[in-house]
Amino acid sequence: MAREITRIVKNSPQVNGLNREPDCNKVQKNFIQGGFILYSKLFLIYSVSFFLTMTPLVGLSKDDKKEIVQVLPQELTDERENEITVAMSNSPLSAPFIIASEKGYFKEQGLQVKIKKFNGGHRSIKALFSGEADVATSSEAVVMFNSYNRSDFGVFCTFVTSDNDVKIIARSDSGIKKISDLVGRKIGTIKGTSAHYFLSHTLLLNGISESSVEIISINPEDSVFKIESKEVDVIVTWEPYSYLAKKTLGDAVTIIPHGKYYIETFNGIVMREFAKNNQVVLELMLKALIKATHYMQVESLQSQKIVATRLHKDLNVIAATWNDFNYAITLNQWLLTGLESEARWAVEHGFVTKKKNINYLDYVLPEPLRNVSPVDVTIYR
Repeated sequence: MAREITRIVKNSPQVNGLNREPDCNKVQKNFIQGGFILYSKLFLIYSVSFFLTMTPLVGLSKDDKKEIVQVLPQELTDERENEITVAMSNSPLSAPFIIASEKGYFKEQGLQVKIKKFNGGHRSIKALFSGEADVATSSEAVVMFNSYNRSDFGVFCTFVTSDNDVKIIARSDSGIKKISDLVGRKIGTIKGTSAHYFLSHTLLLNGISESSVEIISINPEDSVFKIESKEVDVIVTWEPYSYLAKKTLGDAVTIIPHGKYYIETFNGIVMREFAKNNQVVLELMLKALIKATHYMQVESLQSQKIVATRLHKDLNVIAATWNDFNYAITLNQWLLTGLESEARWAVEHGFVTKKKNINYLDYVLPEPLRNVSPVDVTIYR
């Protein structure tokens, strides 16, 4: 207010005219008049604003007023309503979320995103179910396994695919050089995950019965230790643990070639209730993720540096596996095909006890992405 009154005084004819030393009485008069006019204008503006704001609420009940407040534009609501916690798998697969966070793309969309890292999608989805997070990232295999226990969650996007994320690493002194050499060996993998499905599918397509191998459950972060200590002959795990095993143990381990039969997807997952109440928030998140994938295509090296820093990994680790991944925000029909195939595998192998027919269309939430980028949705009901 003091600045406005000062401006009025400085812009008076006596100050801006030839006479630079104005009559004090006239200045005082202009000062008083200017202040009065300014206060009058402000009073009029605030009065009209108050009238326009409150008039529609006159005569309404408290419940009616609450409903009106709830339909106010989202940008006018408390920013805390757009605070989102993401349970993110601690893997290069989650790069779009990392880039969107580090480059400020979430903030550009008005979202306050907090990322919590977990070793594996099977753990991140548990955080979602426990209420520790609003969004989780995981493979479709984790979605399939959990679909036999609950139906209150769904996939709102796929953000990366890969046919070479999961690898088979064997001890060189074991004599294993090809898939057929796995018969009779101890194989460590992360049970109930994409790595487990990949192993079973690879054995099947190579005519090897699972009963002819011993599958041992391990944690991904223990992969290197398990094979180095010779507790297992082979590890089947995802990146960056495959790369770390090779880097740490060198010629003591060998990567076994496979036919790339399995295309892994990594997906954004939410509870149905959250999606129902926060569709606009999911659309804003998708816009940020799409911008992140575009940046990754143009600035590949810089993206790798950002991901390496955020995951506390050596840049060489990220660079060595970067081209194994295809980053894009989609919802494709083959996601359903993969889920159905994995479900049959799980039932046939007794990995799930509840034998029921599941329609995986019910586990896909296409509306947010369809509203943002309809060409990237090829799932139809």
